[in-house]
Amino acid sequence: MSESITASEAKQILDAIQALTLEVKVSQARTDEQFNTLRAEVKAEINELRVEFKALSDKVDELSERQRVTDNRLWSFIVTLIVLLTGGLVKLTFFDKV
Repeated sequence: MSESITASEAKQILDAIQALTLEVKVSQARTDEQFNTLRAEVKAEINELRVEFKALSDKVDELSERQRVTDNRLWSFIVTLIVLLTGGLVKLTFFDKV
């Protein structure tokens, strides 16, 4: 059952194992480099998205401020209109001399 191997066969097997080990290390290095490149690309995309989000947030804040100013103007107009109508009705009711 057990066969003895010669020194040259053992050397061939050892060389094959070393070649495979070297190939695995090269593949690992290549994979690590691809992973690092991908990580850098993802980080760059995240940073771009943060900048875009900040710009959109600033625009939303600006629109909120504009809406607040518009609401204030509208309420000022409504209050002025109510005061004028109330004043006109009071004048007609109490001070109308026909």
